[in-house]
Amino acid sequence: MTYNRRLDDRPVSLLLPEGRILWKVPEPVNFNPYPTPPQLFRQFERGEISREELHASLALHARTLIAEMVEAKKNPRTSYLERLRNFAAARRLSKKYGTARIREIFAALGDIEGFPPAQILWNARHADVPLHCFIRSRIEPVFRVTRLDVQPMSVSIEVEYGANDKSKTIREAILFQRDARLSLELVDRFVK
Repeated sequence: MTYNRRLDDRPVSLLLPEGRILWKVPEPVNFNPYPTPPQLFRQFERGEISREELHASLALHARTLIAEMVEAKKNPRTSYLERLRNFAAARRLSKKYGTARIREIFAALGDIEGFPPAQILWNARHADVPLHCFIRSRIEPVFRVTRLDVQPMSVSIEVEYGANDKSKTIREAILFQRDARLSLELVDRFVK
């Protein structure tokens, strides 16, 4: 399958698990380039990294979270308004599709290799983390769900992420299909 889309006048490609190349998405604003904690633990279990490297990488994630908390403390009004927007977006999604299904979809997005918002979606399966924590409406890096179509055996989702400026925001359409174990599996992904 050949796509002739371009992003910022550059051809782009993306690697899928089967080795098929569709699009490579440029690195968006403010997403950390290092692996998520689950990816780090898998690398450690395979012997690819040492315990010290694992701890150092997890410390980077902790520092990122602390920096966000410090920023929220510096700008309480902006942080409060962002929280209200995120609550509203999460409430709309939960009301229409159910919290469990949204968590499952976000977790499937977080498992996609090379998907930058995985940095904020990696723990979506954890029920103790509120759903609104995975949505970022205006504070960078943003992550918004613009369209969601849930069928019994497939899920089609369109997301925006990266910069808050609409002209710099990356828009992607992602298609999941249920496998034999009824878990969501990536089928297709492309830049809009």
